[in-house]
Amino acid sequence: MHSIRFACAAALLLAGCATAEEEHGPAGIPYACADGKPARITYEGGGYFPRARASLLYDGRMIELRATPPTFGLRYVSEGEGEENHGPILVWSARGEEAWLSELADDSATEREIAHCTRVRSEGAEGAAEATEEHSEAH
Repeated sequence: MHSIRFACAAALLLAGCATAEEEHGPAGIPYACADGKPARITYEGGGYFPRARASLLYDGRMIELRATPPTFGLRYVSEGEGEENHGPILVWSARGEEAWLSELADDSATEREIAHCTRVRSEGAEGAAEATEEHSEAH
């Protein structure tokens, strides 16, 4: 009888944990961009390209992205104009602690950088934004 109560209690605890995970979802990875705007990206679907997706929150806008084969690092591209997406095709490229948000030109060969971002760790958004600005000025 004691083992049945223990099993029920364990099942309820696990069910509660699963519900909390589903309600909140992944927290995402925060970035501070040189333009002073924060960005947060959440990767989904693992590293298998046909299923890999990401959701990027930038400048108050949620941008849905799909993985594409990169030269190196990570590369995710939006669908561009269409029923659900308004505006140009956007590209999120990440290498190490840095990431770039770019807009794909009409010729589909040229990218225009919108934001250069640095991953926020323990120092906070202000410190990462300052580091990004210093890095941009140095180059």
